[in-house]
Amino acid sequence: MIKFELTSSLVWMALGVLFVIGSIGLGPGKSDEPGPGFFPFVMAACLISFSSIHFVSSLIRGGQCSVAASKGFWPKSSGIKKILFTIILLVGFVLALNYVGFILNTFLFMLIMLRVVERQKWRRVLLIGSLTTVISYSVFQLWLRSNLPVGILGF
Repeated sequence: MIKFELTSSLVWMALGVLFVIGSIGLGPGKSDEPGPGFFPFVMAACLISFSSIHFVSSLIRGGQCSVAASKGFWPKSSGIKKILFTIILLVGFVLALNYVGFILNTFLFMLIMLRVVERQKWRRVLLIGSLTTVISYSVFQLWLRSNLPVGILGF
C-alpha cells in the first residue's frame, strides 16, 4: 500500500513541476499585475505542496491506510441530496451574480451553504460568511483589480 501512496505522490509532484514550468513560460506577471501564468503557477505550487505533505504523511504512517476500509465511495442518500442542493445553489449563484451583485450574492451563498447544507450555528455562519465575502472581495477587486458585478443595490 505504501508503494502506491508514495508513487502517486511523486507523480502528482512531477505533474506540478511541469505545470510550474509551463506557467513560467506563459509569464506569471507581477504581484500588482498578474499575467496569464499566475493562476496556473499558484495552482501548481499548491499541487506540489499537497503532494509533498501526502508523501511525508505516507512515510510516517508506514503503509497504514488513513481511510476506513468499510467506508464506501458513494455517499448515502442524504449525502446525494446535499450534493444536488449544492449544485443547484451554485447554478443559482452564477445566474444571480449580475442581478444581486458579488458582495450580497457571495454572502447569501455562504449563509445558505453553511446553515442548510452544513447545519452550522448562526454565529459561525455569519462569521465565516462575512470573512469569505471580505477576503474574496479584497482579492478580486482590490488586489487583482477585476470588475465584479455590482447588482441592483449598488454594491
